[in-house]
Amino acid sequence: LPPSSYRLGVAAAPLHELYPPPLTAALRDGMRAFAASFPGFDGQAALLHGVETRTSAPVQVSRDHETCEALGLRGLFPAGEGAGYAGGIVSAAVDGIRVAEALLPVLVGGIAAARASGAPSGAAQEEVGQR
Repeated sequence: LPPSSYRLGVAAAPLHELYPPPLTAALRDGMRAFAASFPGFDGQAALLHGVETRTSAPVQVSRDHETCEALGLRGLFPAGEGAGYAGGIVSAAVDGIRVAEALLPVLVGGIAAARASGAPSGAAQEEVGQR
């Protein structure tokens, strides 16, 4: 095996024997497609750690710069790598904090509005879920 930055080390394993054939085929196809854009991705020095690779989301969910709310989809606050705003665990965590800070006033405001309307306490949570 080629060297790995994973500090505990790696061991070879026949992943195609661990996963169902459709998943194995999807992984192979995905790696070939990704390698077409990034030559060497599937070369001899490449390691597949379980099913995780060092890639980022190929798409980005557009969001408002200030509120972090998705453009065109009210109440959705995309965050992290899957939404296209990070490229690893640390940047995903930082983006998650940023979105949480942007979302907090929305949540607090929704609960406060529901309480001010005299709604029962459970309705305050429902109000937030409808925003």
